[in-house]
Amino acid sequence: MLEIKTISSLGKIYPEEILNAGSVPKSTLANEPFSFQLAYRLSESTTQTEPIYTKIESDLPDEVISVYKEGYLPIYNPRIDWYPDITDKNDAGLFPDPLFKKKTNAKTIPTYFNTGSITVEENEKTTLVATTASYQGLWITLNENLGEMPIGEHYITVKFYDSRKNEYVTEKTFKFEVLDAKLDEQKLIYTSWFHCDCLADIYNVEMFSDRHFEILRSFISAASKTGMNMLLTPAFTPPLDTVIDGERRTAQLVKVKKTGGKYEFDFTLFEKFVNLCKECGIKYFEHSHLFTQWGAKHTPKIMAEVDGKEKRIFGWETDSASEEYKEFLKAYFAELLPVLEKLEIKDKIYFHTSDEPENEHYESYRHARDTIKEIYPEAKTFDALSKYKFFEDGAVDVPVVMTTSEDMPKFVENCPEFWCYYIGSCLKDGASNRLISLPSGRNRRLGTQLYCAGAKGFLHWGYNFYYDILSNGLYNPFENPCNFSAMPGTSYVVYPSADGTAVPSIRMKVMFEAINDYNALMTLERLIGREKTMALVTEVCGEITTTTAISDENIFALREKVNEMILKNQ
Repeated sequence: MLEIKTISSLGKIYPEEILNAGSVPKSTLANEPFSFQLAYRLSESTTQTEPIYTKIESDLPDEVISVYKEGYLPIYNPRIDWYPDITDKNDAGLFPDPLFKKKTNAKTIPTYFNTGSITVEENEKTTLVATTASYQGLWITLNENLGEMPIGEHYITVKFYDSRKNEYVTEKTFKFEVLDAKLDEQKLIYTSWFHCDCLADIYNVEMFSDRHFEILRSFISAASKTGMNMLLTPAFTPPLDTVIDGERRTAQLVKVKKTGGKYEFDFTLFEKFVNLCKECGIKYFEHSHLFTQWGAKHTPKIMAEVDGKEKRIFGWETDSASEEYKEFLKAYFAELLPVLEKLEIKDKIYFHTSDEPENEHYESYRHARDTIKEIYPEAKTFDALSKYKFFEDGAVDVPVVMTTSEDMPKFVENCPEFWCYYIGSCLKDGASNRLISLPSGRNRRLGTQLYCAGAKGFLHWGYNFYYDILSNGLYNPFENPCNFSAMPGTSYVVYPSADGTAVPSIRMKVMFEAINDYNALMTLERLIGREKTMALVTEVCGEITTTTAISDENIFALREKVNEMILKNQ
């Protein structure tokens, strides 16, 4: 007998138990994705395992329904030492996260093997086996491609079949309503740093080769499909997570030629990369950091052709205040700006100065940023920094503030345009985070937190970072999900399949739900105003800051009320 349970997108299906199952919301807006899960296992059987397959019946067309098999990862360190009680589990074990795409309704064909006949799904890479030993999960997303679903009540029935006997076993039906209302276009600008070198290394391909661009397309498309609308653009190798005096693999889209004291620039790869991003749905771009991380003391690694040979012309050996580098930037910006106009992104690109400066770095950071603004006064500069002094003194246009920063209230009160970010250790009180070992509700609460704070954007440093600290080592996250400080998933939300395509994750899906919560609140704000929208949030959830816990029940209750209000006031 096959046991099946329907749970919400915020539940977690572990082999031994289901956590935070909750009730599944029964309605959604017409143009947003909607996800739920089915947990299944054999409760009675003459054998311990049974191969199975599924068929989907619905009044919606197959192309609206996306089905994934949930994969498990070996997490050897789920516990966070300084917050020991916030993870789903503290003991090592198997944790769900990667999502392996299945055909919605694959053609079934009979075949044979040494113990008899079996029915299989034709050309299906992701097959199913039920077992008495553990729960397993199916993740189902409706409207993944962000079209518009038909208004009204709908159903989706998942039927399970025994592959050996080719017999129907059981089914589960889920009913829901698509409301006659839509989300406004996404207002939140969201970037999770895209690391081109990680993909070149993990697939062992030449940087920016044709094959590399094929891989980039898959990973950028997966990001765009889950709410990421800005991409880190490596005009020059990003000086991030790099050991002092060391190098990351060169990832430089802009080719440079130096003849005497003059510079020539080739933007062919840069244009190809930007156009690829736009084709995949990316609307905003962040220029790679023009000075080194944690202090802006030096320049990024920049390679150039000098006397016919490839040579590093700037790097750790170059002081950030170097006049030579300033002259280089003048020449670079003079040729970059017409390219940005040609690509129609001049008003959609932000420029990084240096990542995570502290107060002791103020002078070097200020000098570096002033250098950029002197050369290009219209440049919109933004960086991950959490000290209010930098904004107060005009050293940054758009501060990106850590959600747990003590200075957050000052930014909320005084800064007209600020963003938020967090890292794996940002777990104070109810702060949002997306580690694999955390409950999914902790991930999703971010959208409401950002809206209440008034943040205009969100930045995360790791979309696909498969190195360890300071870019040492190279890890396959399927095998070692605890790389980078042994914090599972802190540095990535997407997985590299063997064929060069991106494997999405539960965390990506839930993160997009958080973004759509923000979008829904922004849509309602347009209709009834911010004051009334905030009053509704407070009525359901209480006062919210970037470190306030919001229960799964309140997340769902708030969205239900917001949807009702959008429908009523549109």
